[in-house]
Amino acid sequence: MRKIIFTMLLGTLIFSNNVTAQKIEIFDQVRVNHDENRKDFSTDNNGNIYYGGGQYVFKKVTFPKQQLNTKAEISVTVISGGDRYDRAGSIYVLPVDKNNSLEDVVKNKKFASNEYTKIKTIVPEGNFSPTIELMRFMTTFGVGFFSNDSLQRKPVYIPYWEREVKWKEDISQFSTLLQGEVWIGVHIGNYTKGGHIISASINLKPSELSCDIAKNKVVVPILNTDPFGTNQGNDELFAYKDFQVEFNLPKGAKNPKLYYITTGHGGHGEGDEFVKKQNIVKVDGKKVIDFVPWRDDCASFRRFNPGTGVWLRKRVAPYIQEDKGTYTTKEIEEPIASSDLSRSNWCPGSNVPAMMVPLELKEGKHTVIFSIPEAQKNVNGTSNHWMVSSYIVYEL
Repeated sequence: MRKIIFTMLLGTLIFSNNVTAQKIEIFDQVRVNHDENRKDFSTDNNGNIYYGGGQYVFKKVTFPKQQLNTKAEISVTVISGGDRYDRAGSIYVLPVDKNNSLEDVVKNKKFASNEYTKIKTIVPEGNFSPTIELMRFMTTFGVGFFSNDSLQRKPVYIPYWEREVKWKEDISQFSTLLQGEVWIGVHIGNYTKGGHIISASINLKPSELSCDIAKNKVVVPILNTDPFGTNQGNDELFAYKDFQVEFNLPKGAKNPKLYYITTGHGGHGEGDEFVKKQNIVKVDGKKVIDFVPWRDDCASFRRFNPGTGVWLRKRVAPYIQEDKGTYTTKEIEEPIASSDLSRSNWCPGSNVPAMMVPLELKEGKHTVIFSIPEAQKNVNGTSNHWMVSSYIVYEL
């Protein structure tokens, strides 16, 4: 009996560990805004570095080395600091360049031209590579700043306005990348001094099994059309061309996966934000993604959008007559909010998780083609565009 108990205890010691979860703070109530007086690469007391008038914020973060397989989860909270409108936001990672400052890295990644034929940082090119997107999110119409109902737009069917919007997302595919020193950046495209206030952290939870050794997950960025730097314009790129990218899968690579994030924007009522458009991704000529990215549940985010525009729409509505207790109908004007409208894979106040597709590939060179065949060109400043990012992850 003692031998059995000893064996069980020994097994517990071998196969379990006492490593605890860690919370890595990144941004703590940092304002992301547009301030013409803010100098590029100025730094605050918390180590946040500002660029593009404050639309871009960077911070150098040190992550622990991971000996065991580790679950990584990013948590993000955003409130409006005065901006009433919904904006696209992105949190991304840049490995620290030991030979160059952040300023050198950012300037070298800047867009040389707004012509769609001369694109840098969108796809790999020479020493350039796209940033790696950890999370895509969409700000609300003014949650927090306008949650006191100063605009008097609260519908009868919600009890109160939320004070903030929060998201959590599993990003364990980046567990190898998030070790040692890295630059974490956030970009929220906006044009107001109030902007948006963001907090972000990453929770690391190692496996409870001491035998569950960490896998070396290699992340290869292959596309990112979210603007990196104020000189990079990306309007209507997919209306002109497909993006073709080559990547190499080395000997011994296992379990390759393609991750894909896509959202359509701009164009008002008939633009790519509000009209369904097919997205296609081919690897070595074979379709691995072919779908229409769309969200039709945006009305469920109404309580996060106190600043949304509201219109009235007439319809015939059945209702109960109080004196008779029976139904009748009459024409009413019903409010409909901009935040209620269906959109191309996002809602005001939603995050946008990456699609993941397993790939069956052998070692060697491979070609990926990204296509949105019916993407629209800009007409009269409608700003049709697609924000698309993609990367390959494999174990080595």
